[in-house]
Formats: sequence, C-alpha cells, structure tokens
Amino acid sequence: MNNVLQDAASKFSSLDYLVIGLYMLGTLGIGLYFKRSSGKSMEDFFLGGRRLPGWANGFSLAAACLNSDVAPAYIAWTAGTGLFVCWLYISRFGLALMVGGILFAIFWRKLNLFTSPEFYEMRFPGRIGSLIHIWIAIRSAFIAIVAWSGVGLLGMSKVTEPVFGWSKVQTIVIIVPAVLLYVFTSGYLGVVFTDVFQSLVMIIAGCVLCGFIVYDFHGPAALLKSAVAGGGTEMMNSFPPLDHGELGLVAVIAWFIGTGIGYGGDVAPMSGAMEGQRIFSCRNGREAAKMYIWTEIVLFVLLLTVTLPGLAAVARWPEYHTATRAVRETAFGNLIVTYMPHGLLGLQIAALMAALMSTLSANFNFGAQVVTNDVYKRFMRPQCTDKHYLFVGRMVLFLICGLSVIVALKAESLITVAIFMLGLSSAEYAANWAQWWWWRFNSYSRLAASLGGPLIFLLVRFALAPLLSAHGGPLLSEWYQVLVSIALTTVLWTVVTLLTPPQDEKILMDFYRRAQPLGFWGPIREKLGIKETRQDKTLIATGFGLAVLGTVWIGAVVLGLSNLFVGLYWKMLGFGAVAAVGGWFFFRAFQRFMETLMARSHVEECEESQSAGEQLSPK
Repeated sequence: MNNVLQDAASKFSSLDYLVIGLYMLGTLGIGLYFKRSSGKSMEDFFLGGRRLPGWANGFSLAAACLNSDVAPAYIAWTAGTGLFVCWLYISRFGLALMVGGILFAIFWRKLNLFTSPEFYEMRFPGRIGSLIHIWIAIRSAFIAIVAWSGVGLLGMSKVTEPVFGWSKVQTIVIIVPAVLLYVFTSGYLGVVFTDVFQSLVMIIAGCVLCGFIVYDFHGPAALLKSAVAGGGTEMMNSFPPLDHGELGLVAVIAWFIGTGIGYGGDVAPMSGAMEGQRIFSCRNGREAAKMYIWTEIVLFVLLLTVTLPGLAAVARWPEYHTATRAVRETAFGNLIVTYMPHGLLGLQIAALMAALMSTLSANFNFGAQVVTNDVYKRFMRPQCTDKHYLFVGRMVLFLICGLSVIVALKAESLITVAIFMLGLSSAEYAANWAQWWWWRFNSYSRLAASLGGPLIFLLVRFALAPLLSAHGGPLLSEWYQVLVSIALTTVLWTVVTLLTPPQDEKILMDFYRRAQPLGFWGPIREKLGIKETRQDKTLIATGFGLAVLGTVWIGAVVLGLSNLFVGLYWKMLGFGAVAAVGGWFFFRAFQRFMETLMARSHVEECEESQSAGEQLSPK
C-alpha cells in the first residue's frame, strides 16, 4: 500500500496533464461564455434571471453536493463497511430531497424571494425577525459554506498529495484561482452550466474506474470473493447490521431523522446552504419541484460510481478495513493510481477537480449573494445601485474563499467534520416544518431553535457525552448525540411556543396570502374566508407517503446496481423489479400531486377574493 503512494507521481504522464488541461479549459470556456448573460443586475448575476429549467439546477445541486471530500471520505466508509455503504447516502439524501421537492419547492418558489434568509423577516417581522434574518445569512456564508468549502479543499489534497506530491498549499494555489475566475465573471449561469459539464465528467470517470476494477479481478464475482476475504462476510450485505462501528442501523436511522425531519422548511441549512438559490432561479414552482428529483437521480449515480470502487481497496489491501479513518481516506488515491492508465488517470483527477470546483463555485456565489443582500444591503447600505452591490458581492467571494482555505489547512479528518456539521445543523430541523405548517409557531420559537439548537448539540457533544462516559453512564456515540440534540431542541422550542403569545393575526394573514402553506392554519384560514376541506388535512400525509415511495424507488435502483457490480444477480433482479414498479407509480403520483397543489392555490385565491368582496359589499 505504501509503495503505491511512493510510486504515484512517477505514473503520471504528460498525457494526463494534457487531459487535465483540456478539462480546465473546457470549464473556464463554459463559465466565460456565460459572462455576457450574467447581466448588470443582481437578479441576473445571482439568479440567472429566474429562467432556468429544473434539470439544469438539479445537475448543479447534485454536483455541488458531491464535494471533492466525498470520494476519499465515502471510499473510506466503504472500506470500513462493504456493499451496504449505499445506506449512508440513501439515508442522508433519499427521503430529505424527496420531501423538499414534493412538499416545499412549489411554496418556496411562490414567494419569489431573492435569497432564502429573507423568509424570516416575512414570517417573523420585527426585531427578532431581523435578528434571525442576519443570523441565518451569517451562518450560511461564514459557517456552512466556509466549512464545506474547506473540507473540499482538504479532500482534494488527500488525492493530489499521493498522486502528484503536492502539499495542501500547492493544491489550493492551483484550484482556487480558476474557480474564482469564472464565478467572478459569469455569475450564477456560469456556475450552473459548468456544473452540468462537471457532473458528466465525474460520471464518466467513475464508470471507467469501476470498469477497470472489474476487469482486473476477472469479473464481479471474483471481486466480491476477494472483498469478503479481506473484510469478512459483512462486505456482501445489502442492508446494514443492527450494530456496526461505521454504519449500523442506529447510524442509518440517525441520518434519516437528522436530515429528513424538518428538511425543506429551510433552504439555507448549515448542511448545504445553496438550495434556495436553485429554487428561486427556476422559472416556476413545478420546475423547482423537478429540480429536487433530478438532484437525487444525478447525485445517486455519482455516489454509486464513487463508493463501489472502495470494495476493491479492501480486496487488494485488507489492512484498510481495520485502519483509522484518516488512513482509509488515502484509499481513493491508491485506487486511481493502481487502476487508471495514462490519460485516464488524468481524467480521474479532472473529475475530482470537477467535484471541488462545482462545490466551491456554488458556495462562493451563494455566500456572496446572502452577505451582500441580507447583511450589507439590508442593514448597512440599503440605497446603493446594483453596480455597487455587485462589486461588494465579488469582494465577499475573496473573503469566503480565504476563510475556507484556513479550514482546509487546519482540518484533518473528512468524516469527523461531516458528522459534526450534521449534528450542528440537524438539532433545529424540526422547527423548519413548524414554521410552515403551524400558525402558532412564533418568532420566539424560531429564535429558540436557531440559537438553542446548535448550542444544545455542542453541550451534548462536549459536556454531556464526556460526563456520562467518565461516570460509567451510557456511551453516547456520534449518532446518539445527534438524536439526543434533536429531541432536546424540539422540546425547547415547543415549550417556548406554548409559553409565548402567537404572532399578530395581520402578520399571519399576510404570510398565508403570499405562501398559502399546508398544515394547521385553521384560525387564519377562517379569518381569510377560506374553507377547510378534507383534502387540506391529508395533503401533508399524502406528500410524505409519496416521498417514502420515491425513496424506496431510488433506493431499489441503488441496491440493484450495487449487487450487479459484485455479481449478485438474483438480488439485482429483485431490487430491479421493485425499482421498476415503484418508479412507475412514483412518477405518475408525483405529476398528480403537483397538479393538486397548483389547483389548490388557484381555488384558495378565488375563495379569498370572494370573501373580501362579500365583506366590502353593502348589506
């Protein structure tokens, strides 16, 4: 294993450098092409004129989710688990993205906001709403974006170091200027369409690596046999065991709950803050909903091609299975150096660059948008021209970039950072649904969740867990810490809600008129003269059922392809049948549900207009 790392740089040829150079030119060419479309207005530069289709934004969000830290981190997870590693991303993204697209995308797009933090002053006007507004903007730009951009640079260096012998600093100096160039000049349109190109590069490179691995082991069955010999029989399991140090059933449940509960109710979460920008740039609500479905499909294809090669790492170097996380994160570099020939090794490095550049470009553009609009324009200089704000936004790019570089230089383990960010963000997630679906939820509730949630997680992680361990109490693993933090935060904001008065009725009525949310708004709907129907009470449950069906469908696709890769053909056929039937029912039901939501919006607008007319007419 060490010999591979030592000989890595010698295998890299001039052909590989040529491939990387062509990739960089292609990326910059696409980005610079859209310079003329970036426009002179804030809306053109940061939202692409609000005219993008759902599929383009879906490709872009998927590419942004697949940071360069994903390949080293996920292959490290595969080496420690086996075939069932797919449950990591099924649980992390499957239900959450479906809920976001089915139950929230149309409503967010209906608000026609410029940035997602603006929502909080609309929903909670006043000083507390302003405080939440600025806090969400700052945490998005200077916590979430900085953290994920930093670990992306770290992930890239974990590959370029063994392959090229580059240090972190050299990697940063090569990658970051190219990203800044096309984000600085072409704005959001450049980001989206370079992301589409980069997604295709990543998929092609991943498929090529999988192909060479299967060929080297003389077929899928031999690969599985070698992986089992290196890591044990658990390597062939399609489902996670009840108790596993890396990814047991408890961890999967924690991911489902930690990312699924509350998802969609906030489109600037700390776990991935650029979703709102993609929703608001779609040309309508239906396209915004489709964006989430496209994101899930493209993202899962990308993650399949990223994780499956990890089985070969254990088959070839069994010591990886029991190594530390930091050591296992070097497996990806070993794999591509071992299996990719001249030229195609350059393609794999280009794919890794694509993963990093797509994430950095999305993060930098969104971070600049929220800081400029939600902090500088809203609270500091509200009367300046768009030209002035665009200049400030471009300067913020450099600030966020600099902070991300600091994180990359200080961090060591990718997996540890990912789990920490999940806990920090998920503690408050349940409140995100409440602010849309419960009229009683008020500004004090939101403040308790937004500030109390992260604080509770930090206390659980750094105070409660060590205290219990020191006194012989139950061991609170990382996954249990996440679940405990969610429960305690939910109790906190629920108690605060019940002990404080509701928002002013006029504020709630104004919000309902504009958003027409689902859920428990009976008193406000009555004030507006809108009749409650049986359908209104079941739409959320129907949406959840549809989201579960979508998760089952996409999960069956992933499990079927995973078993195909290792030659478990009967399992592949079983999962394939579930995927075919589930997919047919899901897409038919999805179209009907979208039509129902659009029709509901029209009916409520008519009922409110009629009620207002009756109140104004003479008796």
